[in-house]
Amino acid sequence: MALLKALIYTILTIILLLCFLWFKPLPSFHHDSPRSLPWSLPDYKTAKTSIEILADGRIKITIAHLPLINIEPKMVAWFYKVLPISTIDIKGETYPLYHIFHPTEHGVITVQEAATDGSLGMGVGALVARQEWFGQFNSKGAGRIIKFSDQEMVITPEKFGLHFGKITHSFNQTNVGTQYNVESIIGSELPIIGSLINYYIRHKMFTSPMLEQWVRHQVEEVSSLQFFLNDLYHSQVIPENVNNTQLNEKHYQFKLAPSSTDIKGVN
Repeated sequence: MALLKALIYTILTIILLLCFLWFKPLPSFHHDSPRSLPWSLPDYKTAKTSIEILADGRIKITIAHLPLINIEPKMVAWFYKVLPISTIDIKGETYPLYHIFHPTEHGVITVQEAATDGSLGMGVGALVARQEWFGQFNSKGAGRIIKFSDQEMVITPEKFGLHFGKITHSFNQTNVGTQYNVESIIGSELPIIGSLINYYIRHKMFTSPMLEQWVRHQVEEVSSLQFFLNDLYHSQVIPENVNNTQLNEKHYQFKLAPSSTDIKGVN
């Protein structure tokens, strides 16, 4: 009986929370000015993407990103590892590394809880929060990294200690570089209230217009790696006598090789 009462109490609490969130305004925050970067992003429509609503109301998104030529999977994994704690110099301007991952729609990324091994940046166990926007739609949230390797990164969106789906990033070696694929499942599988949560997510957080803009944003940001990641990976500047576990955002700084500033696009 006590267990049943606890279950009912939990369900009612979540329902009340959903009611509160339904009427709560969507995130509002400052948008940083667009960055003047020495490359132009390819047409996102040339990537293979799909959006599907599953039988239980969860959202499934698949993206086969544009090929990353001369980029190795380990470079992509390394980039994510240092992304929240790094800066980069381009033509005398210093930016958070996150700001060049997309030229117009990235705000802030932080590690709210460190990886289980104590290392900085992204790693298994880390809770990473991001603030960005997709066209007119603001997006603010956090995800727990549950897998991280040179071939894969798996994140579970997290809020109020609950997980709402799984986002799997795969980095596969090809003859020309890396094929980067993403499968995102957004929503809840909880019994009874899962369908209510999924209804809220689809109609309040990730509406159809926002999903289209999110997919567009993802393709653009990943395609941007083509223009700087190879040079960035091979031009790391790490202070002497400082081991990896001691590094923080003040110690990381990278300079792109001059050749990378001449890149205009990839056909």
